[in-house]
Amino acid sequence: MFEMYNINVDKNRVEMLPPASLAFIGDAVYTLYVRRRVVSDSDGISGTLHTECTKYVNAKAQSAVFDALVTGGKLTQAESEIARRAKNAHLHSRAKTATSVDYHKATALEAVIGYLDLSVEADRLEQILELCAAAAGLPEVGERE
Repeated sequence: MFEMYNINVDKNRVEMLPPASLAFIGDAVYTLYVRRRVVSDSDGISGTLHTECTKYVNAKAQSAVFDALVTGGKLTQAESEIARRAKNAHLHSRAKTATSVDYHKATALEAVIGYLDLSVEADRLEQILELCAAAAGLPEVGERE
């Protein structure tokens, strides 16, 4: 899915990046993934697209997805460590419409996605994104009326 670019970052360097940097990338990757899923099965009206995407791309929804991945044991040890670092990081911003706990969990999810993207672990990234979609209740392509 994300083979459109090939920017290789040394895995050791990726693991040392601040959680906020990983989450910065992960937010973009997750948002693009959700947007592609929504656009692939929509009427194409921009306001409708935005409204549909915001159901899945917000701190509260992403926190619930993160909880589902953790309680389901879906994260590897390395991913769990990245998530732990991100969840416990001191963040300089916060969500306007979410609790601090939800915001930190959403940041942890984004950091894991960013870690996988920058590590060029395409198969694992796709697997995690599909697990996220299922946990979020994002309809499969062709399921919308």
